[in-house]
Amino acid sequence: MTQRVQTVLSGLALATSSTWCIGKFAPNVIEQIFGWPGILAFAIPNILGCTLFGYLRSRERAFDETRNHGFAMACFSAATVAYQLFFAGWLGGPVVAEAMASPLSDATVLCVFAVGAAALALALLPRPALWALAALGFVASLTTFAFLPWGKMNPLPATGEHSLAQRGFVLPTIVFGFMLSPNLDLTFHRARQEVPEGRKPTNFLVFGLGFATMLLLTVCYLKSPQGLTNPAVRAHIILQLVLTSALHISEIRGTLLGGRTRAILIFSAIVVGLCAARFAPSKDTYLRFLGLYGLVFPAYAALALKTVGSPCLWTLLGRVVVGAAVVPIIDDAFLNGPGLSAPLAVILPLAAVALFTRRPRST
Repeated sequence: MTQRVQTVLSGLALATSSTWCIGKFAPNVIEQIFGWPGILAFAIPNILGCTLFGYLRSRERAFDETRNHGFAMACFSAATVAYQLFFAGWLGGPVVAEAMASPLSDATVLCVFAVGAAALALALLPRPALWALAALGFVASLTTFAFLPWGKMNPLPATGEHSLAQRGFVLPTIVFGFMLSPNLDLTFHRARQEVPEGRKPTNFLVFGLGFATMLLLTVCYLKSPQGLTNPAVRAHIILQLVLTSALHISEIRGTLLGGRTRAILIFSAIVVGLCAARFAPSKDTYLRFLGLYGLVFPAYAALALKTVGSPCLWTLLGRVVVGAAVVPIIDDAFLNGPGLSAPLAVILPLAAVALFTRRPRST
């Protein structure tokens, strides 16, 4: 296989690994709250942050970061798997319950276990085979465009539930979160590590274009009359949920953590996703998961990956303090609307970076 083909496959597989239930559904929620300007505020830092990851990081640094922060990155992947499984049960449960004339609780459990079992099976494949399959999955998802009713699209509203001022309050959080979240993504580190020394990480450029295309697809099918009920859209969502989960489970299995720790993380992801879908199937739960990637994980990235190096007692203390401070702020902003306190969710992690900065520990 030529280097050029490998670059394209790596970029497309990375686009699949990043087409989470955030990219497949969040634009709908954001549009309701902020209108189409909110979608742009979500998409631009998301695409830029993910694409620039490869260009602002050397291959050696990607290896160092996965060694120093392997547990945090594995937790990031486990949370991502849990998020996909919750989404599968939340949206898929009612559809399956109606189709099978079964109780909603049973249908929800069935959806979660079906996606989880398929992801676990694929995660056992050799990594090159799984990434090639993920690249093909991206191409398959592109065919969804052909099944949309292009002459009947609904317009994008310019305003939503919240005011222009509230958009401004939450914008720093969106930029901060989605610019830094990729720093904890093991699939991103894997893609950067596999670029040969001395070569440009062109796979991240391919990824950026592919990921932008997937976000455009989301906006298009959400504005179509059928929306999520379109069979092609449902097939696309199921395919991406399974492949995304499989890629992240595969990366957890490939970390330097102990076998028991890896197994606990994967099992916990399945249990958390199932419990969230079974006992709290709501938009509020969806938004709370989203808050992990808007503030909690980015706060860790700002403290650990950018300035303070390997974990130590002081930096761990800083993360706990920052997490305890920002979680209530971001929870209130997502559920009740951003207010004057919303920018503190960004200011506090940045202040903690200055307070807990130290020279990186050599590895």
